[in-house]
Amino acid sequence: MTKNALRGKGIAQSTSCACPTYRIIERLSKKWSLLIIRSFTERKRMRFSEIAEFLPEINSRILSERLSELEEEGLIRRTVEGSKPITISYEITEKGMDLRRVFVAFISWAKKWSHADSGS
Repeated sequence: MTKNALRGKGIAQSTSCACPTYRIIERLSKKWSLLIIRSFTERKRMRFSEIAEFLPEINSRILSERLSELEEEGLIRRTVEGSKPITISYEITEKGMDLRRVFVAFISWAKKWSHADSGS
């Protein structure tokens, strides 16, 4: 498939591989997804407004979409508590913690090599 044929298609749609790697890369490559996972660094459980404070540049609609997608992937868990007022919180799952560790390692790698000579 040419580059133009792939334009507008997601990774999972543009390949015949049914490998789960493509699906998770497609989800995590969306803007804000990894930063939302990173927001759980100091606290395992947060409310929507707390996540939004961590990422002030994201609008509420996109944050809500990304949280739903991360929940579908099993990376975070949404909990509804109480009856009036209802309290909704998000908690990173074991699967999400594993991904966060990979993300931290990736950041360390990027910091190590970001100043390296590009010719090496």
